[in-house]
Amino acid sequence: MSSFSYSTQGFTDRNVEAALDAIAAAGFSQTEILGQDPHVAVPPTGRQLSSFRDRLEARGLRATTVHAPLRSNVLGAPEEGWRREVVGVLESYIRFAAAIDARELIVHPVPNPIFVPDAFASHMPERIRIAVPRSLDELVPVAQEAKVRILLENLPYSCDYPYLSLKELRPLVDCYPPEWVGLVLDTGHAWTRKTDPVGEIHSAGPRLKGTHLQDVDYNSPSDNHWVPTHGGLNWDAIRQALAHVNYSGCWTFEVAEARHGESPEELARITRELARTWGL
Repeated sequence: MSSFSYSTQGFTDRNVEAALDAIAAAGFSQTEILGQDPHVAVPPTGRQLSSFRDRLEARGLRATTVHAPLRSNVLGAPEEGWRREVVGVLESYIRFAAAIDARELIVHPVPNPIFVPDAFASHMPERIRIAVPRSLDELVPVAQEAKVRILLENLPYSCDYPYLSLKELRPLVDCYPPEWVGLVLDTGHAWTRKTDPVGEIHSAGPRLKGTHLQDVDYNSPSDNHWVPTHGGLNWDAIRQALAHVNYSGCWTFEVAEARHGESPEELARITRELARTWGL
């Protein structure tokens, strides 16, 4: 039976404690922790960290992954001061992931243009292209020490920045040890850019170590974060592709929006039942 989990992203209407309660109540035993408000905006330390671990255990939950902060916290920050600040933030989340026995940290490689001053200047793609491996070079030794793998995620942005797809990211991660750097497929991000998730799976191959499973509208995808099968993606083909590349990572569901007016609790229960029908 494959490992599967549910992201706390599905419960951003409440704090992390209430989110974890709801995930456990829906029948999940594993979760991905969102590393920003309203969940873990600052990694806990000391007694707060011990308490966090204890509360996970009391709920019968294991954190399989941590999602590093979003928005401007990206490897490819195009200004050096910004990039160095991000590296410090990501170091703290690597250590937090290790402290709660999560073996992987999900990181966005490049910024959303809305956070980039002079976002569409001609020099910006090259600055980002240089910054991403520079940040990885600094973070991989930290990941190795902590025994946490960094997973780079494909992104949905409409721009000419590098490293948006797994096809582009694969040659980059091949430069690093597979124990410490891998790829994570977000199915909705792929189709929002009209990139076939199946092709992304094959491009990633054995470096695919994580998933964000979510559905989107087929004709007008907009990173919808619907329950898989509630949108237009071909889930039989996606599952077959994952089997073809011998994917052995966690099947993480990142469901956050209702297609038919469901509550967050209902979405989690529907997703748990879907995982059962898939044999997870």
